[in-house]
Amino acid sequence: MLTSTLVTPDSSMQRAADNADSTMEASAAAGPPPPVAATFAVALKLPDFGLHDPPSWFVHVEAQFALRGISADDTKYHHVVASLDPLATRRAMTLLRDPPAQGKYAALKELLLRRYALSDAERAEKLLNLSGLGGGTALELMENMLSLLGPDDGGFVFAHLFLRQLPAAVRAVLANSLLLPAKDYRSLAEEADRILLASRTFNVHALATDSPAAPSTAPPASPGASAPLLTAGIATRRHRGKNICFYHQRFGDRARRCLPPCAFTAQGNGPASAP
Repeated sequence: MLTSTLVTPDSSMQRAADNADSTMEASAAAGPPPPVAATFAVALKLPDFGLHDPPSWFVHVEAQFALRGISADDTKYHHVVASLDPLATRRAMTLLRDPPAQGKYAALKELLLRRYALSDAERAEKLLNLSGLGGGTALELMENMLSLLGPDDGGFVFAHLFLRQLPAAVRAVLANSLLLPAKDYRSLAEEADRILLASRTFNVHALATDSPAAPSTAPPASPGASAPLLTAGIATRRHRGKNICFYHQRFGDRARRCLPPCAFTAQGNGPASAP
C-alpha cells in the first residue's frame, strides 16, 4: 500500500527558516570576515631598508601603505621591522625591545632617520667637494645638492656652490640671473640645462658647417710638365705650417732624400740639404 505525504505551504516555510538560522549560526561561529586592509597587508612586501637614503625609502614605503589602505599603526610598524637588515636592527634594538604602546611606527621612523642621517659637517663636506656635472644634467646636480641641504635655504653660499660646478660660459650667463636672489634653485638649474643644450647644439652645428682648408690655387701643370717637377711640387707641400719636405715628414732622420725648401734639422746637425 502506498502512503502519501502531504506537504503544506506552512511546513516548507518552516524548513527554509530553519536552514537560514543554521547558516547564520555557522557564519557567526567562523567569525567576521577579515578587513580589506589586513588582506592587502599580507600581500605587501617592502624593499630592504635603505641604509644610504632612509628618507627616500620611507617615501616609497608610505606610498605602498597608501595604495593598500594600510593605516593601522601596528601593521606599519611590523612591516618596517621585517624590512630591517641586521645592522639596522641592532641600531634600533632599544626601541624594538620596548616599543611605545601608541605611535610605534612614527617612533621607529624618527629613530631610523636620526641614526642614519648625515651630520651637518658631513653634509657641508659633500657640498664643498662636489665634482661638477659628472656627465649628468644641472637639474640632477641641483636635486642632489638640495637633498644634502635639508630644510635650510642655504643662504647666499648655496647658489654659488652650484654655479662653481658649471662650465665658465654657463656661469657667465647665469651670474646676473633674477633666479639667484629669488632662491628659485630648480628653475636656475633648468635654465642652466637650457644654456648647456644650446651651447652643445651650436658647437655641433659649427663643426658640421666648418669648411675645409681652401685648395691650392696654383695653376695646373701643362701637359708637357715633367714627372720630377710634379713630384717635387707635391712633396714640398707644407704640413700644418711646418716647412718640412715630404721625405722628412714621413721618415724623419731615416730619410735618404730631401726636397728644398726644407727646415728639417737632424739631431746634432744643421738643416738638411738636398742630395
